[in-house]
Amino acid sequence: MISRTRMKKDLIGQSAIIAGLAVAGLFSLSWALFLALLSALGLWQGASALQLALAYEYEERYPFLWLFLGLLLALPPAVWLLGAWAVAPIALGLIAYFIVTVRDTLYVLQRPRSFWDL
Repeated sequence: MISRTRMKKDLIGQSAIIAGLAVAGLFSLSWALFLALLSALGLWQGASALQLALAYEYEERYPFLWLFLGLLLALPPAVWLLGAWAVAPIALGLIAYFIVTVRDTLYVLQRPRSFWDL
């Protein structure tokens, strides 16, 4: 059973990085900072998906692991072919993972507390 604390930490970490992305976009900060934050979000979500898939055998995260692997392998040719637009499919995958994390966190928070969360 996935603990409430684990899901809260995951959601707060992702939200903080997404807030940094929003600030970087709103204030037109450097493109390198935006890419660094996007990379940090991807690493966070990839590690989260891997940990949930391996430690908790949460099968709903397996497609995201394959998606992240495919996007990582397709990134060099995509940058060569699409330029800056290569970031769009990656951003869509990250948004989808964040939405699933929010949904799962709300589900976990509605469950009765387990002994280990006390």
